[in-house]
Formats: sequence, C-alpha cells, structure tokens
Amino acid sequence: MICALVLLLLLGGLWVGAAPASAAHAWFAEDPPLLVVGTGAAGILDTHQEIYWGVEYRPAVRCCHFGPWLSFGTGRNHEFYAAAGVLLDVELGRGWVFTPGFGGGYYNAASGLDLGFDAEFRSSLELSRRFRNGSRLGFVFAHVSNGSLGDKNPGSETLGLNCAVPLDRLFRRRAVPAAAD
Repeated sequence: MICALVLLLLLGGLWVGAAPASAAHAWFAEDPPLLVVGTGAAGILDTHQEIYWGVEYRPAVRCCHFGPWLSFGTGRNHEFYAAAGVLLDVELGRGWVFTPGFGGGYYNAASGLDLGFDAEFRSSLELSRRFRNGSRLGFVFAHVSNGSLGDKNPGSETLGLNCAVPLDRLFRRRAVPAAAD
C-alpha cells in the first residue's frame, strides 16, 4: 500500500506544470479529456478466467507527450482495483491510435482472483480506432503484477474492449431552436 501511495505522489509531481496537449508533436494524439468504459476477461492465460469491467478517466494534460490516467474496476466476485498511471497516445494514421501505458494502485481480491498483494502494477497495450466525433473503440491487453512485493506473485493478463468518449462532447449543450411567433 505504501508503494502505491509513493507511486501516486510521484505521478502527481509529473502533472505539475504539464504542457497543454496542443504543444505535443504531430505523432501524438491531441485529444480532449476522455471517459473510457471497458469490459473483458482477466486471467486469459490461466486455467480460471474472471469477467471484469471498469471506468477510466484520461485528462487532456500532457508532459513530454505522456498523459495521466485514473482507473477504477471490479469483477463479478467483487474484486476492486483503483490505479493511476501514465500513457502515451501514438498516432498510427487513418484514425488508428496505439496507447501503451503503465501505472499502479490498490487491489482487493475479495473472493475473486488472488494476486498476492494489495499493491499491483499494470502495464498495457491498447489499439483503438478514433472516429470523426473523437470517440474511440479498441482492444486492450494488460498485465497486472505485484512486482514480487508479496510472498507470491501470480500476475494476471487481461484482454478487453474499451469505448472512449470525449468529455467535451458528452457534456456539450445542444442549441435550442428559437420558437416561431
């Protein structure tokens, strides 16, 4: 738990003085803040798989092309994972975006998948398609591990489907037509 708090404090330090997304190189996505909803399977390389779902927030701030993410997830056996980290959006062309990410956080197994420790680190690779309205649909592969902080470190791989919606479009007010006299 202490390692996760230290990691969160270090990540918070990266966000101070972050340059706006418009200062990023053309290879890197310049998106508004995104709300990401996802679902998938955990333990895909193990004998026992678990269904998970989660929500993620990706602010628009960037520092040296890296941006933060904040995620909350759960599974059918009441597992809980809250994490924060950094990601990098790399434009592949024709609306495709490749997003590697890394972070860490708190994991509570409840009666679900036991990962051996409360602090868990997540590294991920996402490939998504960006549509004209700024939303994205993509696949994400991730590995979750405690980095041998616990007595056991089984780790787990996940494969999921993410849907990202730009928050500026989600909360944009629609113009109300004027009433005819």
